[in-house]
Amino acid sequence: MADGGCRPVSRAVRFIRAAAALAAALAASGCADFAELVDDARAVARIGVIAHPEVEWPKSTERLQKALAYFRRRRVDAVVILGELTKDGYMNQYRVLAQAWDKVFRDPVKGVDPHPPRRICVLGGRERGNFVESYGDALEGTLFADGGEFDVGGFRFRAFCGRRPSSPPEADGRVVPVFFSDGKPALTDELCFYPRVSAAVRAGSLSGVAPRQGYEPVQSAGSASQGLVVTAYGDEAVVERIDFVHAERVAPDWRIPLRRADVRKAPPDAAPQFWADTRLKLTRGQSGQGPVYKLEWPPVLAKYTGVRAGSYEVEALLVREDGRTAAIKRAYVLSPSFHLSEERDTAPVFCNFYASEFAEGSRVRFAVTPVSALGARGRPLVSEDVVIGR
Repeated sequence: MADGGCRPVSRAVRFIRAAAALAAALAASGCADFAELVDDARAVARIGVIAHPEVEWPKSTERLQKALAYFRRRRVDAVVILGELTKDGYMNQYRVLAQAWDKVFRDPVKGVDPHPPRRICVLGGRERGNFVESYGDALEGTLFADGGEFDVGGFRFRAFCGRRPSSPPEADGRVVPVFFSDGKPALTDELCFYPRVSAAVRAGSLSGVAPRQGYEPVQSAGSASQGLVVTAYGDEAVVERIDFVHAERVAPDWRIPLRRADVRKAPPDAAPQFWADTRLKLTRGQSGQGPVYKLEWPPVLAKYTGVRAGSYEVEALLVREDGRTAAIKRAYVLSPSFHLSEERDTAPVFCNFYASEFAEGSRVRFAVTPVSALGARGRPLVSEDVVIGR
């Protein structure tokens, strides 16, 4: 399929753009804008990466349009959209996706972008069965059935949907960064950049976040809308993890070295820790299932303690007559805003245990352990003992 007629943006063109905008920034005395423009001039290629727009009807494109508008403000050279592009893979849904693109980049009222980014789409597994080759005409850009390699600004990238790459290739002595869609991870999870696979990064999802298997569900995760901005320089690519709801980074940037293909070394895995004076709040209430014990504690954040907790292990410990304890129930919970930036992760974390889960009259103690995204465990918070039924 044709590339849609969009010209690759050269370093010279990018520099001219940045120089033209620089005068306006200086006039407004915006230091942050100035720094961004200098960075923009250094960049060789910049792409936006999103996954799972799951377009069905015009109303369903709101998250997609917000992400595309963010990419337009960042002046990306290409936008990579990883499946599931549509809900069902029908012709009219691809047209709706194309219309959402036009509203951002070709709307005569909101302003036609004179240099629209190149559009690169990768079909998802669910829609490939319904896809007809002629449907791709609605998208006009580069289209891959399940993944492919493409060039932007002289840099090669790879994109896949539904499978993890085993190892990144090289092109002209450079590592080729790989971006792929696999589930709906929160981009605050450091495992989205695989420690043992160089240059492989999960793309996040526009259609919500699904906690890893074994974790308690978080209601707010369904509203998440996340993706990447990837900027390639001479010897590295910088990966920004973006929350499009608030148009901000959710965590520090990842950096991918491009001039060496050695396996990426795992980052140091320090353990998250509660403040020394942090207390575990334990309250008893009533629910439809009878008496309930609610545990609450503040989230462990890097800006306060050095390492952000990825999750929390919560244990109910049976206290025996000799004083020893044994775990009789264990749960894994997440902060209500685990998928957002630390500045928005302010609500207390909580976990409920029901009295019916324990024997009447048993003595129970609760313990909460913060765990990093890579598995390092901090010191637990421990509650006072509770006698069930009293």
